[in-house]
Order: sequence, then C-alpha cells, then structure tokens
Amino acid sequence: MEKKFVLVTNNPKALIRYQDHPAIGVEYLEGQGFLDVLVRVRDLVHGGFHLMSHPQASNLKPNQCPFKTVLVSCGREAQPFDRDVEMIESAIAAVKKFTKGMEPPVWTEKALRDFETIDLSVVESALNSSILKQMIIGME
Repeated sequence: MEKKFVLVTNNPKALIRYQDHPAIGVEYLEGQGFLDVLVRVRDLVHGGFHLMSHPQASNLKPNQCPFKTVLVSCGREAQPFDRDVEMIESAIAAVKKFTKGMEPPVWTEKALRDFETIDLSVVESALNSSILKQMIIGME
C-alpha cells in the first residue's frame, strides 16, 4: 500500500522518527536547506499534494533554524487547492525576503541538535492534532 502522507524534511531526527511509520513516508533532503524543503513542497503542491502542516509553523525564522519539516497528503482525492498553492508560495517569498543578502549562521553541533528537536516537536504537534491524528491512525 502506498503511504498517503509524506513528510518532506531536511531534519535527520524526523527521518529517524518516521522512516518506519506505517502511514507516513519520508522524503529526506539530506544536506539541503530550509528553503530547499519549501521549494520541494511547492513542487508537490503544484503536482496535486495537499499541505497538512503549515509551511511557516513555529516562531523561528528561517535563519534561526536550519531545519524544516512539512507534512503533505498524496491521497487520490488530492486536487490542487488555491489556498495550498498560495500558502507555500507565500512561505517561499517570505524566506527569500527575510534571508536576502544574509549568510546562514554557523551553528555548533549542540545548537543543531536543539534545532532538530524543535523542528520535530513542531511537526509532532501538527501530527497530534485531533483531526490529523484520526486520519493517520485510520491508515495504520
């Protein structure tokens, strides 16, 4: 059975946590940046996937956290939604505007591990929302 949900992430903790999940696939963008994750999500949304978590979730700005994880749905009923397209395009524009001309910070290993944990907690919060959780449990 093909998995209905996909996590698009550059976060190794998200990969480890969800790689064997029965209902959620993981598209791991190893070595890619925050913006790369959003661009891949945009491509999926333009291909008919739905956003299941907000691409700008959390209070961390793109240059404050190098990791990003977004959940999308690839169910057969998926049709391009104008709202999904608008949200992902707006997220990409915001990242580009916010980081224009800025070099990404060089983080310590401890800071990177902390950012991995923060990003994972944001996506897990979305996954534990009542409606989404019911959808995913129904797929297991």
